[in-house]
This record gives sequence, C-alpha cells and structure tokens, in this order.
Amino acid sequence: MDVPASTSRGPEATAPAESASGTGAAGRAPLVALLAVVTVFAVEGLRASGPPLDHVAGVGGVAVAALVALLVYLVPLLAGPLVGWLGARRATSAAVLLLVALRLLEQAVPTPGFGTALATTVVGLGALVLVAAQTARAGRRGFALGIVLGGVLDVAVRSAFRSWDPVWQPGLLPWLYTALACLVLVALLARTARAFAPVPGEVRSFAVLGPYLALYVLILGSPAFVASQGGLGAPWATVLLLFGALLAIEAIGRDRRLPGRYLWVVGLVLLAAVAAALYLPGVPALIAVLVGQVAAALLLARLPAAYQPIDGDSWPAEPDRGPATEAAGTGGARSAPAAGAGGRRVVADRVGRPGGTRVGVPGGGMRPRARPAPAPAPSPVRRRTPAIGFAAAGLGAGLGFVLVVLLYQASYDLPLPFDNRFLPLAGAVLVALPAAVGYRSTVDTEPAGPDRRGGLLAPLAGVPAVLLIVPIVLLLTTPAPAHPSATANSLRLVTWNLHYGVNDDAAVDPAAIAATLRSQHPDVIVLQEVNRGWPIGGGTDLAEWLSRSLAMPYVWSPAADGQFGNVIMSSLPMSQVHTGRLPYGQGPQRRSYAQATVQLPGGPGLTVCTAHLQNITEHHATRDAEIDALLGHCGQHAPVVIAGDFNSMPGWPEIAKFDRAGLVSAQDSTGHAGELTSPTDTPKYRPDWIFGSDDVAFNDFRIVPSTASDHFPLATTVRLG
Repeated sequence: MDVPASTSRGPEATAPAESASGTGAAGRAPLVALLAVVTVFAVEGLRASGPPLDHVAGVGGVAVAALVALLVYLVPLLAGPLVGWLGARRATSAAVLLLVALRLLEQAVPTPGFGTALATTVVGLGALVLVAAQTARAGRRGFALGIVLGGVLDVAVRSAFRSWDPVWQPGLLPWLYTALACLVLVALLARTARAFAPVPGEVRSFAVLGPYLALYVLILGSPAFVASQGGLGAPWATVLLLFGALLAIEAIGRDRRLPGRYLWVVGLVLLAAVAAALYLPGVPALIAVLVGQVAAALLLARLPAAYQPIDGDSWPAEPDRGPATEAAGTGGARSAPAAGAGGRRVVADRVGRPGGTRVGVPGGGMRPRARPAPAPAPSPVRRRTPAIGFAAAGLGAGLGFVLVVLLYQASYDLPLPFDNRFLPLAGAVLVALPAAVGYRSTVDTEPAGPDRRGGLLAPLAGVPAVLLIVPIVLLLTTPAPAHPSATANSLRLVTWNLHYGVNDDAAVDPAAIAATLRSQHPDVIVLQEVNRGWPIGGGTDLAEWLSRSLAMPYVWSPAADGQFGNVIMSSLPMSQVHTGRLPYGQGPQRRSYAQATVQLPGGPGLTVCTAHLQNITEHHATRDAEIDALLGHCGQHAPVVIAGDFNSMPGWPEIAKFDRAGLVSAQDSTGHAGELTSPTDTPKYRPDWIFGSDDVAFNDFRIVPSTASDHFPLATTVRLG
C-alpha cells in the first residue's frame, strides 16, 4: 500500500518538489542571505585592494601597478579549475570558508598588507560567482535580490563606521563586526550547503558581476559619491541609497510586467543614469543614482543564466555525483524523489526528456503512469562544461571590475585618450548587454502569486527600511560644534595634503589624520587631496569623516572627477564662500580652489584660500595659469592667507608670482626655509606653502611630524594687523 508522505521517513520520502529543492520562499531566503553576505565581503575586499595597488604605483609606476592589477584580477578564473576538481557543491563551500579565513586574517594583522588584501579580494570575487550560481538555481529574482540586499547591508555597515571600512580599523568594535559577519556567513553556509548542486546551465553570464560591482563601488553603492556629487551630508546620502535599494527590490518583484524585448530600453536608462550621475551634480545626480539602482537591479534579474529550471518551475534537490560527472557537464541527470498526490512517490525524469513520471505501487514495484496527450518537447538546454563556464565567469568578473575602476583612477597619472568617465559608461553597457541580448533564453517560470510577492520579497523589502536606523542615529548624535581658540586678532591655521587618506604603509587611517590635526588646536584647516569615495583611497569620505570627528563644518571644492578635491574647515563662522575650477592647461587632472572668509571673535574677517596645483614637474605653464587665476580670485582680498600644495619649489618662477603679488611665506619668514615637507619617509621636496598679505604676520610655525599622509602638515599662528 502507499505510504502517506506526512508519515514516511524513508530516504526517498521528501516534501513536495518546491520545498524539497529549497526553492520556496523559506528555502530561497537562506540562499539569498548567503549571497548577500558574500557580496558584502566581496565589495569590502574590492575597496581594500585599492590602496595596496596605488602603493605599487607610487613605488614602481602606474604601468607596473596596472600589470600587477591585471595579474591579480585574473586569479578568479581559478573558480573553474576548482569546480572541475571538487565539483560545484564542494567548490562553493570551500571558497566561502576560505573567504572567512582570509577576512579574519585580514582583520588580525595591524595593517592589511598587499598579500592579505588582494587575496581576500580575489577569493571574494570567486566565492561570489560560485554562490551566485547556486542562488540563481533557485530563481533569477533570488539572485538579483541577493546582490541588491548585499549592497544594502554594505551601505548600512559603512554608514555605521562613517565610511571607514572596518577592515582598516583597530579596536573592539571592528573586531566584533568582523567576527559576527564571519559567524553569520558560516551559519548560512551550514544551512544552505545541502541545497548546493551541480550547475548544468550557462554560467558565463555571471561575468557581469565585475562591471556591476565597478558601478556599485564608484557610484551606485557609494555614499561618498552621493554626498559629494549631490551636495548632501553623509547620513542623508545613506538614506537616499537605502531608499533606492527599496525601489530596486520592488522593481525586481514586478519585473514580470516588463517584456523581455524592452530590456534594451532598461540598458539605455542605466547608461543615461550613470552619465547623469557623473556629469550633472546636484539634484540631477541624486535622481540618476536612484534610477541607476533600479535599472541595474532589473538587468540582474533578467540575466539569461540566472534561472535554468528542471521540469517546470523548480529545481529538485539533486545529490552531488562528484566532480567527474560535473566536469563532464551532464548536470541534473536525476532529481531527488518528491511526494506526489496521495502520498505517492514521484521521480522526475531527466532534464529535457518529455514524458511522465513513475509511480510507486504496492510491493515496491514501479509501473508507468498514464501519459497525458503529447506535448511539444521543451527546447533543449545547451550544456557546457561547468569548469569552463565558471572560469569564464571568474575571469570576466575580475577583469570587468579592474579594467573599469583602476583604469578610471590611473588616468590621473597616465592620461587616457578619452575622458575617464567613459569607463563607468562602458561598465553600464557591459551590465546591460547580457540581459538585453540574451532575454530570449531567460525562462520565466518561477512560482508566482503569494510565494513571489508575500513569501520572500515582502520581508526583504523591509530590510532597507529597518536599516534606516543607522543614518538616523548618526543624525541624532551629531557632535556640537568645536569651540574656537582664536582671539580677536589671531587664529591657528593648518594646511595639509592628505594623499586621499592613505599613509606610508598603504593603509587607510583617517583617525591618525584627525589626531594629528587635533594636536595643533586649529581654528582653520585647509586640506588638499581629500578623498570622497575614490577606490584607491578605500572609498572613504574624508571630508565627512573629519568634519564629524573634529566637529568643524567644511567647504568642499571638487576637482578631478568630483570625488577628490580641496576642503576648508573652520570652527569660526564662514561667509563669502566661493569655489571654482582652475585652468586645465596640459592636464591631466582638473584642479580647483576654495575660498571663504572666517570671522574672528569680535575682530575682522580673514579671507582663506586653498588649492592644489598641477603636479607634473615640467608643466610650468599650467601652474603659471593656475596661480594667475588663484591670485585673481583671492589676491585682491585683504587680509588674506593662501595655502596649499602648489607643487612648486623655492626659487621656481611660480613662487616668484606670489612674491610679486606682495605675499609673504610663513615658512620663510619664521626661519624654517630649509625644512622639507614631502615625501614623509625620505623628505626631498617642499611643495607645500602658506602665504599671507602684508597685513598678516606669522609665528609659532612648525612642520608637524606625521606619517598619516605622504606630506607633512604645516601649522602656524596667523596674526592680523
């Protein structure tokens, strides 16, 4: 007699096909969560890889750094041989566990070095491809949701740590976060590993993760980009990104309403959104980021390889037959039995084989079930060797990221024959192509109805809303403004080139920068090379981080691509604020200046200007034009102090321009002419200056010893009258 499914405990007795396969809402959620956490680790690693590679550029040149970066980002292709050796199930588990071990090691070392940072990065990319393939087996929406949700968690964590990734930070709190994240990842792996199975479908399309993550790190997941380009404070930038993620999750849930033939329109929308975000600051950039988040999520949800169903709308559970059969690409030859109606055991036929099922009968025999009327045979699924597909996906993910991001950054030292902002636009095209071109192979057979909307999307849509507590807490805990130490006729001023927050050890350490500045008790701070989201600076928003740490508001003057520039901070009231571009000349980088009038307590106002001039030594004509423009904007005010990194040495014609304008050097007038300011390991140059008009005097000048940048800060007391 038949055994009811509810009481059977035999090895072939399972839940209905969908729940047995883990493709129901409850079964998909752990896979989606696993992909989300791996995404967090991967993007953390991608940001951490920037400073070590930039250090290589500083030591060996940009060409050497580019070659090293290409070699490093080729490593994710080893996901293919790993699958061929261990099989997809074991390879996925091994990659995730190795990622956890490397992340703990990275947190344990005082400074993530070249080896640990880059190893974590490439293993993170490989693990992301492998886990994405497993998650996509349960549904293409689950794959897209996992990636989007990973971005949500990453943005919230970075907001909680004020854009300074925990991997760079000492102390208990970063360790607690790292330990908890690793514990959660291991628990999710234990929960989902049994659902892992061979991946017989096309997996090369997962190469799209590379250019997608490039867009994420540069724009779509960068609170620093949103804050600098949109003119928002960091907490509000986080709010906007979380809201965009909520819209993206809702769009994924409604993507059935979008005919596949219109996916190319979504691709064009993504391209336009990236262009607007890069070229149109202010409100247009904010709207563009929101639109870009939604468009990218829709394209991920329609990735052709993301859902390869068996026998209808679900993946049956399948035992891993070992690496030999997986490598042969047979994939999915036999499914786990599922309980049929009336407690009968139902065994699905092989993939793509038309026909019915076999039904258990009393005595253990099997007899053919009555076949329904012949139906058209399903289109055959073209199979490829999984190892080759995973190798292609890993290679594309690595190169898709590095060619967009690091070439984008390298262009400021190794000029390209085109605007470097074309590289993120190319990344948008690469994200759009797989879905727009291959939509005909996308099988839309996922469960609909309550499972699709209420079972998984509803709770996930609430995650961004819950995480809004992070920026709200930051807003509620904004420190009170710093109390100035200035008098009616004097103030303390510091100028410093921050090298985008990367120190001599190629580590990101804004806390050391803040401590050095705080030690000088400044009333006014002028900063150059301030990073606001650059990957080679770890993606940190230095302007917001230092402003909050020092409790000083700031004026931001964007240069280069808008995520790098000059800052004036002051504990004194500021007025008559002006920022602008300096002449481009021979390039390769757009330069800017910032100007503000600070009001001394009960005394006169002092105009303060800062700039960072052309750094290529032989480009004297460009610096001449930049200085003429700077003096034209600032030199007519009195009293005035003009300070910054002018990339000019004593005795150069550029410095003579300041002398002819009647400005006096603080360093020379106080008897420190022979002291050098850069680089900090072996000082050879004096490119940093503080000039004042003839109604300004300087004393207490000092060059502050610090290795938090590749320049030393200059501090002085400015006296008026």
